[in-house]
Amino acid sequence: MSYEANTDLDAAPAPSAPSSPFGHVIDALNGLGSIVIALVMVLMCTDVFMRNAFNQPIDGVAEMVAASIIVIVFLQLPATLRHGRMSRADLFIDPFLIKRPRAGRRLRALFSLAGIFACAVIAYATWPLFSRAWTNNEFFGVEGVFTFPTWPMRIVVFTGAALAAVQYALLAWQDWRDSATAPTTAAQGARHE
Repeated sequence: MSYEANTDLDAAPAPSAPSSPFGHVIDALNGLGSIVIALVMVLMCTDVFMRNAFNQPIDGVAEMVAASIIVIVFLQLPATLRHGRMSRADLFIDPFLIKRPRAGRRLRALFSLAGIFACAVIAYATWPLFSRAWTNNEFFGVEGVFTFPTWPMRIVVFTGAALAAVQYALLAWQDWRDSATAPTTAAQGARHE
């Protein structure tokens, strides 16, 4: 549960979050997302080969790739947050954290609260779509050519958004807790060392 930068590509990755059942679930979903990426790559390469070698493209590849992108994002979003790899603009927050550690951590906690809200809205909006897709047996694709049920994609979006909201809550709690012991300014922190 850390925001710390992980930019040294030669160094071994340091564990950024304590081991917990929640962490194992998040990392397992991240691994599942990587497997989906590999399967999509194999599917696309097979489609290109079949199209060029035998003039027989695989039906539904475009639809499956489009759906898998959404699935991959929501499978890997919580782990991206957990391991501090979420894209962000560091021009402001990193210098602010160095100058004013306590205020910087509280500001980061506030940003995490905004993340909780955004992910909770996504989860809240997706649940009725999942419920409708499940009860009505909804499919996407072209009937008679290729169809695929929509409910697996909907449940992955719901689960990923809900777990990301929980991860944001853990990050907000960590930053707020750490702000209590952080020095007010960098100069004050240097005096205490």
